[in-house]
Amino acid sequence: MNDYSSNRLRDHRLLGFRVNPGTIDDYISLVADTVAGGRKETVLYHNLHSLYSYFRSGELRQCYEKATILADGMPIVWLLKLMRFSAERDQRVTYVDFIWPLLEAARDNDWTVYHVGQHASVQQKALEEIKNRLPGITINGHDGYFDQSAGSAESLQVVEQINSSKTDVLLVGFGAPKQEIWINAHREKLDAAVVFSCGACMEYVAGHVKTPPRWMGKLGLEWSYRLFENPRRFAFRYLVEPVLLGAYLLRNLLSERSISPLRGQTTEEAKQRAGG
Repeated sequence: MNDYSSNRLRDHRLLGFRVNPGTIDDYISLVADTVAGGRKETVLYHNLHSLYSYFRSGELRQCYEKATILADGMPIVWLLKLMRFSAERDQRVTYVDFIWPLLEAARDNDWTVYHVGQHASVQQKALEEIKNRLPGITINGHDGYFDQSAGSAESLQVVEQINSSKTDVLLVGFGAPKQEIWINAHREKLDAAVVFSCGACMEYVAGHVKTPPRWMGKLGLEWSYRLFENPRRFAFRYLVEPVLLGAYLLRNLLSERSISPLRGQTTEEAKQRAGG
């Protein structure tokens, strides 16, 4: 097993939301510590799209209350800097960059991985690609086409399959907010040590969706690549939602209700504060 250093991600609150910035290595360390310690961890993410949905839905905000939240998007890092938090470019963790280091760590540490989401054909192609690239990894999956209602017979059957696989790391990719709501509704029944919401990452692994050049990600320009590639799907998300989101953030800034950074608080301490 690799010797990952112990990691406790800091919990930052700003402008009405919460985030736990960390590098890819920090998050792999979090997985290693959680699996080894026999604990449970839920890792969600925030980017501008998820923040827009977050402020519009009380149900979605509940899903984030006790989770660790990675910064999936340079604008989140920029907001942290704007609010005078310590944040670096490498603390922007998107699954295009994170998925392969995470899966390599799973293979090297004998963690069992399970993915739920996407069409069966896309997922199958992604799992084949992973097994070819990382011989020896244990990874299973179930497509995302089932009744995702809380406590439905089909959802409980999927939960049973995940638990039967003795899953250590679960990846749930229904897209926001469906994945967060499903995770929150079934987390107590899931035995997996770490559960990630991972969006469409397996579509990229399968080659179903093209991966933007990585230099664009570092500059926060991936959105322009996706918009150009599929304007019908992404026009509202990338051209309208940021403006509407800006109104929420400005409201919170002016109200001063949310600007009380918990700079010295760890994720674990924040969960205790929240009653977790």
